[in-house]
Amino acid sequence: MLDSLAERFLEDEALSEGLTDQQAHELLDWLISIARELGEPAYVPQLQQIGREIAKISRDYGVPVETLIELVEMAWEDPDAPPGPMMRA
Repeated sequence: MLDSLAERFLEDEALSEGLTDQQAHELLDWLISIARELGEPAYVPQLQQIGREIAKISRDYGVPVETLIELVEMAWEDPDAPPGPMMRA
């Protein structure tokens, strides 16, 4: 099941369109790791949509994929958790 989750992301060309190989690899690795952590295929379409939006914003506005991933992770963080790298600046 986990391999089929990864395949669904790897086959979605919109997740890497217009990104460098490094950015595409980083985004796909991140999405696949979340899908594996959740272990539920029902979340894949939502994660794909998040990935497409990250790719689009990165491509259109030149925002690094890593920065956008950190932003999404910050939004998902527990409000009682210690501040992440973006919050320390």
